[in-house]
Amino acid sequence: MNTILNSTRFCFAAISFSLLISCSNNDYVQPDPEIRPLTSNEQEIVHASNEFAMNMLSGINAAYEDQNVFISPFSISTALSMTLNGANGETKEAIKEVIGLKNLSDETINQTYKDLVAYIYGLDRGVTLNVANSTWYKQELTILSSFEDLLREFYSAEVKEANFTDPATLDLINNWIEHETNGKIKDMLDVIPPNAVMYLINAIYFKANWSVQFDPDKTENRNFTLTDGNVKQVPTMYADAVTYRSSYDNENKLRLIDIPYGNGAYGFTIIMPDDPSLIDQVVNEFTIADMEKMLQDTRESTLEVYLPKFKIEFKELLNDYLAAMGMGVAFTGQADLSRLFEEDLNLAISRVIHQSFLEVNESGSEAAAATVVEIVETSLPPVLRVDRPFLFFIRERNSNTILFSGKLIDPEIE
Repeated sequence: MNTILNSTRFCFAAISFSLLISCSNNDYVQPDPEIRPLTSNEQEIVHASNEFAMNMLSGINAAYEDQNVFISPFSISTALSMTLNGANGETKEAIKEVIGLKNLSDETINQTYKDLVAYIYGLDRGVTLNVANSTWYKQELTILSSFEDLLREFYSAEVKEANFTDPATLDLINNWIEHETNGKIKDMLDVIPPNAVMYLINAIYFKANWSVQFDPDKTENRNFTLTDGNVKQVPTMYADAVTYRSSYDNENKLRLIDIPYGNGAYGFTIIMPDDPSLIDQVVNEFTIADMEKMLQDTRESTLEVYLPKFKIEFKELLNDYLAAMGMGVAFTGQADLSRLFEEDLNLAISRVIHQSFLEVNESGSEAAAATVVEIVETSLPPVLRVDRPFLFFIRERNSNTILFSGKLIDPEIE
């Protein structure tokens, strides 16, 4: 497995829920979200994106069963959606298959992506959300105008001609990613190889306050049970009255806890097994259908909450995972990416790099991620009480679009 970086830094806490009948003392007031029914195409893309989220998280988790994991499947699928517009034949179909959109036309995928992003942007004015796309290409080549126009119209992408032999170009690309993620994703690209011809990049940044914030003065050490059953004391946040939704799966012994941000349009959704040793099994076996059912069964409560406080930084090369999911042809000499340039070139994807950041603290959550698809010229194959491990998601709650997902097994892994 090609790991670029996986460093995690945590100041974590346990969560506990105990019954409390009282009203929130939080002064945060937001207008109700402007919710509309999703179109059938939007529903299909959201469902496919969420299925991709589960599959990708499960694949990565197999390589990191003893570590914390955090990704943005939304960022990955967006970068791949842009890329498929430059592909043909088996390569295009393989990308569509992996992101779950094989039954939709390119035009439908692009228009629905544009509509869905516009929709989730307007749901909560108190939430900071930035979704940015860019394409950088080698200045000696001529990008197809049809591809450039499509990126600009449907993905609001910046399209930049660049000198790939100039060391300053690496800084320009990395600085663009850093800027669009509010400084959270830095130095993402390590090098521009001599045969590189294009980079397709998605960046996403999210920052939101809890609907009911935690009191920093009440953060203190409490118990957290690890996968091996050992208990350790870790920093823990506290709020005296949080209105949240939860449900319990008696058959699988899982609890879902959904804690709202802002006006309730976004939520931090926890899936926690009773047995902490089963967290990897849950990551591997839990499905979107399981989550949808548990969400349908939720009931609202107002309780005291002790919630983990933590920070995760994660970076990974996704080639092996995407190839295992069915996209292998895109990384070989048989790739067909003939809709990118006017020139007749032998092209392939050489790297799909993903980097992410998450901090959960007393105020709320700050999350960022970026995905880089590197295209090269080649004639050869390119090289209740949340006191146990849990799976988690940051999602838009009406459409159920998963923006970020992760797994926490140890609050204090360095």
